[in-house]
Amino acid sequence: MYTPYYGFREKPFALSPDPRFLYLSTSHREVLGHLVYGIEQGEGFMAITGEVGTGKTTLCRTLLRRLGSESEVAFLFNPTLTPLELLKAVNAEFGISTFGDSRPELTDVLNSFLLEQSSEGRRVLLIVDEAQNLSTETLEQLRLLSNLETETRKLLQIVLLGQPELDQKLEAEDLRQLRQRISVWWHLGPMTADETREYVRHRLRIAGALERPIFSDGALRTVHQLSAGVPRVINLLCDRALLAGYAEQKAQIDRRLVLRAALELRPARSRRRWRRTWFGLGAVGAAALAAGAFALLGGPRRGESIAARPAPTPAIAAAPGDLARHPLRAEPSVLPAAPTGPVVDVTLDRVLSGLEPADSQAATIAAVFHAWGLPEESVADAGPETLRASLARQRFQLLPVLPELSAMRSTATPALVSLRDASGVAHVALLRTLESEHAHLEGLAPGETLRVAVGDLLRHLDGEVYAVWRDYESLPDVLGLGASGEPVVWVQSALADLGFYTGPVNGRYDDATRDAVLSFQRSRDIAVSGAVDAHTKLSLYAALPGYATPTLDSDPVDLAGAF
Repeated sequence: MYTPYYGFREKPFALSPDPRFLYLSTSHREVLGHLVYGIEQGEGFMAITGEVGTGKTTLCRTLLRRLGSESEVAFLFNPTLTPLELLKAVNAEFGISTFGDSRPELTDVLNSFLLEQSSEGRRVLLIVDEAQNLSTETLEQLRLLSNLETETRKLLQIVLLGQPELDQKLEAEDLRQLRQRISVWWHLGPMTADETREYVRHRLRIAGALERPIFSDGALRTVHQLSAGVPRVINLLCDRALLAGYAEQKAQIDRRLVLRAALELRPARSRRRWRRTWFGLGAVGAAALAAGAFALLGGPRRGESIAARPAPTPAIAAAPGDLARHPLRAEPSVLPAAPTGPVVDVTLDRVLSGLEPADSQAATIAAVFHAWGLPEESVADAGPETLRASLARQRFQLLPVLPELSAMRSTATPALVSLRDASGVAHVALLRTLESEHAHLEGLAPGETLRVAVGDLLRHLDGEVYAVWRDYESLPDVLGLGASGEPVVWVQSALADLGFYTGPVNGRYDDATRDAVLSFQRSRDIAVSGAVDAHTKLSLYAALPGYATPTLDSDPVDLAGAF
């Protein structure tokens, strides 16, 4: 409906991977460059991971166009196959015989085909999409296929594409031989704020938009904040925002229309279903959106991919005794502390006027440490990198939250919020409690807890809200079916303590473990995925008696009296 109103020839944000709308971000170009180099150098195994919606399929289509006609390519979209079914599917893709139920027989047919292609100077490439769904046995079969080679070159090159769970699966001890053969291993990260802006404008131009700015700068900032730079989510938001703009007969899409679009994507019946739709989009978990979680403290540098960032600090070995049932427990939790200083009623216009953003950053981080009962680090005059490092050292995580009251309340943990003053300058503060009519903020006035009206808070909120939580155990970003090891032992032990798991604590994420996770997620009204993501970890820590966490519904006066 909105295409003629805005002067488009076609919809600019359709979800189909139309090559005419192709836009390669820095991360896309890096991954594509490494893939092309690996293929040209004859590398046997390559692995590319990325969250759902980050553009892996688009990247593949671009790669296939660049390879040209001198390459023979097989593309498997359904990797939930047994080893025998995999061999038959590969042979079918290459147009060779699939008869027989013997793996050696099918492998011989494939080997003959590969030798024939090699003699003609053609490279043969097998691309496996959704590779995180491959079983260990099928991955081992792929490793055996990589043994098909001559004295000088690999006859078959294999590219594995998958979600981050593929990284975890490949780290398994029984896949170490395969892991050692992967020469190109890269993670496809989300777009930066600048790339999100250019991506939106690029698609508008291709669709026939005039040179006038259809999306305001504020709208584009909000699109990036809500999407965390994930292309598929950007498309959904922008498409719905254009529809909202058409409904209101607005010539330009502003920040308000983008927020309205985000809210309309939520089914009205259930916040739980909203989280499955927005934070999940089928499989995009909170971990995917967390790629932009440090934006309040400086954000990623332009072109920085997730793969380039340092890994989280590993957990310290557990102490014996009462911590034995939680083997990854890093340290005894301390009780959260009362809010700092007296509670003072203020208006944000008065507080933010003349306040230096650097001062509020340092004071806010100090407030975070105090809220969790931790020794406050010296962060005065520290830059964003130092502040981020301070949080990371104590295993703090930031989880993006929609800038609306219901979303903030459902997360139920203190949050970092970005507040704009009258001149448009952003200041960071810690949202310590959120009541029906008032909110309590720390970090804006050293030594004081500020009480402001909820309406005043919403007027100054610029769209960036990040729930603060501590990942005490330094668990992987996502744990799901096929995962194994000490992190799974901890999850099973935690669910057993809470009464959701009755099976053996064996460190294998099997169907029984998934069912227990599903039951726990339903009980906590969080996204029901069966995988342990950021929301689930946060909820587990909050439910377990040994992991005290401050909550948004704690009254500052009552809390002060309790300790």
